[in-house]
Amino acid sequence: MENKLIIFDFDGVLRAASWEHLCNAYKKIIEAVGKDPALFFTDVVSFRNWYNVDWHRNEEQIFGGTYVSNALFNKMFHANYDPNISLFPWVPDTLAYLSGKHKLAILSSSAKSSVERELGELSQVFSFITGAEEVSKLKPDPEGVFLTLKETNTDIQDAIMIGDMNVDFMAGKNAGIRTGVVKWGLGDWEELHALGADFLFESPDELLKL
Repeated sequence: MENKLIIFDFDGVLRAASWEHLCNAYKKIIEAVGKDPALFFTDVVSFRNWYNVDWHRNEEQIFGGTYVSNALFNKMFHANYDPNISLFPWVPDTLAYLSGKHKLAILSSSAKSSVERELGELSQVFSFITGAEEVSKLKPDPEGVFLTLKETNTDIQDAIMIGDMNVDFMAGKNAGIRTGVVKWGLGDWEELHALGADFLFESPDELLKL
């Protein structure tokens, strides 16, 4: 695979993430608005059953008919979540190598500000970074993929979407581009393996083969 566009999901692929930290962040948001988290979930297992990767749905469940701007919800979430997570240690070297061969981009459902803050100077290796603010529909909708292709002037046949959740796979598939799934993220590997992605990455060093 030469001179292509690699679109990475961020959390779970380049930034370490855990269900425990997600659960705790949502628990603090719920408590901050004066509600009991137990009304929604009681532990990490029940949180995983409650949680929707399209966080707009989570926002609707928590706040009901009360309007809260996406910007405010993002601010509340990342204030509680970001301090507990960081880039995987292998990321800088891997991105440096891949950026010498391909165009790189990020398509994340997190706020763009959170992604760029975590990346720091590494943001410069990406041709385009798409956060939740740039799209009206989150993954698995292909809107973010199409935006990234447009902004990087990339044809469909020259792109691959790499993620750790089935919504990442579906966003790529719905856009008609190649897909890859990783084992080290939040998704269930057996379920991801069964999706039929074009690339299966069991360890980060396998990314270097792209």
